[in-house]
Amino acid sequence: MTNTISIQSFFSPSCEVKIPEPTTELHKIVSRWSDSGVALPAAVIFPSTENDIIAAIRFAKEKGLRIIPGSGGHGSFVPIDSKTIYLDLKRFRTVSVDKSNDSVTIAGGSLAADVLKACVAEGYYTFFPNSNAVGMIGAFLGGASSAFNGIHGFGIDNVLTIRLLTASGSVLTLTPSSTGEEANLFNTICGAGHGLGVITSLTLRAFPISGLHLTDNKIWVRKIIFPPTAIATAAELYTQLQRPAGPLTPVIGFARAPPTSPAKGAPMILLNLAYLGPAEEAEQAAAAALAPEVVDKAISAETLAVPFANMNDGAEAFNGHGGLKEMYTAMLESVSATSLTRAFDRWKKFGDEVEDARPRSYTIVASWNTQALLANATAGADGIDKKFYRSRGRGLLMQSTAWYEKPKTKAAADEYGRETLEIFREEDTKNQLAPASFANNIRFGQDMEEVYSKDMIGELKRMRQLWDPEGVFWSPVGDGRFR
Repeated sequence: MTNTISIQSFFSPSCEVKIPEPTTELHKIVSRWSDSGVALPAAVIFPSTENDIIAAIRFAKEKGLRIIPGSGGHGSFVPIDSKTIYLDLKRFRTVSVDKSNDSVTIAGGSLAADVLKACVAEGYYTFFPNSNAVGMIGAFLGGASSAFNGIHGFGIDNVLTIRLLTASGSVLTLTPSSTGEEANLFNTICGAGHGLGVITSLTLRAFPISGLHLTDNKIWVRKIIFPPTAIATAAELYTQLQRPAGPLTPVIGFARAPPTSPAKGAPMILLNLAYLGPAEEAEQAAAAALAPEVVDKAISAETLAVPFANMNDGAEAFNGHGGLKEMYTAMLESVSATSLTRAFDRWKKFGDEVEDARPRSYTIVASWNTQALLANATAGADGIDKKFYRSRGRGLLMQSTAWYEKPKTKAAADEYGRETLEIFREEDTKNQLAPASFANNIRFGQDMEEVYSKDMIGELKRMRQLWDPEGVFWSPVGDGRFR
């Protein structure tokens, strides 16, 4: 393996380089949300400037290595091995809100928490994902889904500029007004940008929080916890809310009580409703969740006024790095109460039977109003949306995560995942809708035609050949499946 001194000569003195020894403990060199598909890389590089990134590209080409840019470490589907240079962008974490232009510029290593904090300080919001620990650029590459889907659509529909370093070492500024192949590159990056270069900054539209007309400037949130015996009630309630008003985001989840709970390890059904508007409107939009018959079946039910800066705090339990996590996801048009009940039973059975996966495996289903997403579609001459997101009409995202420690558990996890996907897709299957998945939640070996159409995959391959012919960056498309 090339030693640190010879690698360091490629970079500026401020650029840190780490070369792991064969005995180096993995988590001391790479920290990622899931350890699946991760081995010691050839090197980890911490660039301080764009020139350092260009040098890393040049070095990777000379040594026959592949570059993986990283920030939050939540891209658990990206393989890291001894042929990888892991480009840790943690020194690119500036966020600048431009109130005069209602925009925010985000450096390539920024996390959702960085952007949330900076925006709220200026009285603004933008398309940060619902987990503080997720990298903003990674989230954008898959669409930039957020709590604002039902109001503004996805982040890819609200991007103003992308600053990209390509495999040739050139620096491009891409915008909605780009022309020729740069326009094609811009549209491809908006939903399928993995492996097309290194984004060092991104400018998105930003919006004044005051425009939401929040009561007391806080988010209306309804939280309900149901016991397993009330799964039918919880499932029926969620199906009533699965096509919500634009400002409402209903989420149902299956999880086990944490170690600090008096009922440690007990299965629970969680319902969380967040409304980005006045409290009186929220009570009308979520009236079903306030009904006495619902409260009577719940372990607890409360209505909260959550400060905007704390809107993502409820997801902290799911952010821990390490362990093995297999994520099974689907984009759905609808789900039935029967399917939710069956999915809960299958999730509980998985935990009951597989001790290794019991404490932390979970399932979440979130829904949003699809009108803004459909209205944002930018059709080309052939009538096909230019952006690389094909599920604009599906307003439900299901994520079921098997979280375990022992590699031998994977077989049981995959069986559980396959069966869970079949259960959740029952309604769509009846309606003859093809399986669909969300780009940021794909997994190793997944058929990419669940994420992108055949035409999109063909264009992705063409873009890769045009902008990265030597394959210096990892790409999710090769023969239509993971390479």
